[in-house]
Amino acid sequence: MTSNTANLVSVVIPCRNEVRSIAATVRSILNSDYSDLEVIVVDGMSEDGTREVLAQLTREDSRVRTVDNPHKLTPYAFNFGIQNAHGEYIQIVGSRNVLARDYISTLVRGLRFDARIGCVGGDFQHIYDSKVGRWISQAMESSFGMGVGNYRTYAVDAWVDTVGVPLYRAAVFKEIGLFDENLTRNQDDDFNFRLRMAGYKIKYVHSAKVTYLVRGSISKVFRQFSQYGYFKVFVNKKHMALTTFRQVVPAAFLAFLVVGIPLAFFNSGVRDLLFAVGLVYFLLGWLSVGRGLGVLDRLSVVLVCLILHLGYGFGYWSGIWDFILRNRPPRSTFQAQTT
Repeated sequence: MTSNTANLVSVVIPCRNEVRSIAATVRSILNSDYSDLEVIVVDGMSEDGTREVLAQLTREDSRVRTVDNPHKLTPYAFNFGIQNAHGEYIQIVGSRNVLARDYISTLVRGLRFDARIGCVGGDFQHIYDSKVGRWISQAMESSFGMGVGNYRTYAVDAWVDTVGVPLYRAAVFKEIGLFDENLTRNQDDDFNFRLRMAGYKIKYVHSAKVTYLVRGSISKVFRQFSQYGYFKVFVNKKHMALTTFRQVVPAAFLAFLVVGIPLAFFNSGVRDLLFAVGLVYFLLGWLSVGRGLGVLDRLSVVLVCLILHLGYGFGYWSGIWDFILRNRPPRSTFQAQTT
């Protein structure tokens, strides 16, 4: 990483095949009320026209530059961006995010407020372009869908274990290293755990707003959450610790279903227990998510929550099998980036 320039914010954007969204993302940053910034788009060899859009953006504004990512995976993109950054602060932005005009300036003030804070992040506001995307958005904004304590569900400033669209002090990367390139997912979870173990705090700032374009595909979201669960086990093994308690709940729920459903054919007690758990799950979901929607849409949101939980649980047990029981490296089927 190059020497830092005081007050400069280096915005790092990992990107691959995001022709629909990348221009809006970059322009939202360039329109920020914090003008002392550079934008580094790390492109994973896009093939959908993204690179042509990026070329146009670099011609329009000298603050924008691109870096190639031949590995095509997110943690490499983070690290390439950081290594090419000049700023005192590193802002990481997804290629589906659009930042509010004061997002960066609000977070910079948050970091300057307390030297013990190593990372700050803002409030995710999900947007969508389909009915399925709306269901997924509702699920991902709920404590029922994402777990109690997830930063996506907070409505006030809070100390958290991780945040989305984070702003870091550049100095922390020199102190504790870069992102783990073995982690296709959860690389931010792993880094933020290391950050907290080094004595830094992570703060969620509710007034800093950023939108996220939700995937409108059930299959892609299942795959995304299975990767989250899978690489969470990698992080746990690496640090010999559970980073959060909520991570084990979907895995326990899936194990209960896998064991309980076959037994229910032979044991009425197990059958009654399955029915009771299913009823409680449905009622909790119904009361927690999809408020303001019609009956069918609300039911669909509950079913999306179930898909998120089963995907995460499936990935978590796959991670236990691969990383704990077999002591093998990540499976290639879990490595591919979801687009």
